[in-house]
Amino acid sequence: MLAVGAITWLSVRDDGSTAQEPTSTTLPTGVSRLEPTTEGIAAIGTTAPDFQLTGLDGRQVRLSDLRGTPVVLNFWASWCTPCRAEFPLLHAAARDAHGRYAVVGVNTDDIKGDAKAFAKEERATWPNGVDTDGSVKKLYGVRGLPQTVFIDADGKITGRVALQLDAAQLERGIAKARRGGS
Repeated sequence: MLAVGAITWLSVRDDGSTAQEPTSTTLPTGVSRLEPTTEGIAAIGTTAPDFQLTGLDGRQVRLSDLRGTPVVLNFWASWCTPCRAEFPLLHAAARDAHGRYAVVGVNTDDIKGDAKAFAKEERATWPNGVDTDGSVKKLYGVRGLPQTVFIDADGKITGRVALQLDAAQLERGIAKARRGGS
């Protein structure tokens, strides 16, 4: 039987500062609630690093192709339970985007066949690039999954959530990215 103990995690605020908050939730091995990003790497208020990946569908996924459109950039893996749980929210967001923003997935630390099967099962219609060597994950300072980065139309990072998204966080992140971070 596992004892539930208190752990401390860092919360990254919208202004980029951090505050420590206690939680009494234990997490599965390899899953982090929230971790800070390395200073200077994909920080809020900086330009989102560009990348090009081959998608699960074989098409190229390039962030710079979306300049002029706010982006919800989600890092995920098929084995990640919180990633699986937030997929319906991403599906709804992609369905409701109507050109006002784009949803882009980055599959990382995964087996491509498993990722492809899961995306098909979930009817993921948004682009999902495969980060086979972890280079994009590293560019963005992602250490745990899931993680979502919100990017405005000018390519600036306006926010990030390094835990399973809920509908309110997703809505706020999209709204802020559409406003340009203000």
